Amino acid sequence: MKLRPPGPNYDRLQEADRIRQIEQADRQNHKRGQDVEIGQGRLILTSPNGTRYSVEVDNAGALSTSAV
Repeated sequence: MKLRPPGPNYDRLQEADRIRQIEQADRQNHKRGQDVEIGQGRLILTSPNGTRYSVEVDNAGALSTSAV
């Protein structure tokens, strides 16, 4: 996220926009101590040798991986 530098004078609309941008970016972050739901995204793990794997789950709860 890149915010514009503040102007020389306080601008209420600019500050409201800055807060909106920060709150929007914060909603996309994972929080400690909370469940993490991926939704439509993918969970990608990297092995020690650098190979990347996508982790998937089927309707029975079985996990599988595939190289990406």
